[in-house]
Amino acid sequence: MYNTFIKPAGKIIKYLFRDYRKKIPLDEKVKLNFNEKKLLHNLKIHGYAVIENFASEETCVHIIKKIDYIFENYPAKIWKDDQKSDNRIFGAQIADKKIMEYFNDNFIKKIGEAYLGFKIKNVMTMANRVTFSSSNNGSGNGWHKDAYRKQFKSLLYLNNVDKNNGPFQLLKRSNKIFNLIKVAIKLQKTYPDTRFSENEIEKISRSENVTTLEGRRGTLILFDPSLTHRGSPLKSSKRYALTNYYESLHNFDTYENYFKPKFDLE
Repeated sequence: MYNTFIKPAGKIIKYLFRDYRKKIPLDEKVKLNFNEKKLLHNLKIHGYAVIENFASEETCVHIIKKIDYIFENYPAKIWKDDQKSDNRIFGAQIADKKIMEYFNDNFIKKIGEAYLGFKIKNVMTMANRVTFSSSNNGSGNGWHKDAYRKQFKSLLYLNNVDKNNGPFQLLKRSNKIFNLIKVAIKLQKTYPDTRFSENEIEKISRSENVTTLEGRRGTLILFDPSLTHRGSPLKSSKRYALTNYYESLHNFDTYENYFKPKFDLE
């Protein structure tokens, strides 16, 4: 009985409590205007917020060309999944001025700190090109959480994304403590296991619990990656995107060189 009900939930609660005690609080409350408060409200209630036309078409086209250039000329710097469908440039901000502007965006960071309530820093910008193949699992290699603790990321679509080319998907309320505990007990899955099979997803959710976020190029998605989420498997074409990986200051040194291979110009 202990192993079935108490132990899975207990591990999560213990982890969350220990992590919370380490966080570095903000010096003062983040000041937000009306529209920013609406974004924060959506983050708190739903775990995500969407901003259309965040980046211009010109900027998106420019970055896509830069991504393609790096894939062609720096193959050793590219991370690829087993199907060679999900291709990633870790540390892409040093490759291009426009990507660096996204990396340094103070507006995104402000919303993230307002949501989390503690100081954060951007570990890196990841650029990825996900290409259709018959066996692809989409971006992120299937359903997963980045962690069980509250977090913040931003995802920028660089081309038009619809149901066919890998839209971002999430399970509603899957970052809430009650659901974390319920899933841990039902699946006997707990910290630090953060990945979920299709069969497990079917056991813990219904189709209406899955939110699919399509969007035109330039659409920005702010989200909490402790939500169970994925890039949907592609049915055709490609998806280009940039993702900012924010981390709390107390964890930053741990993750600064975590992702390999990290892009550089040497």
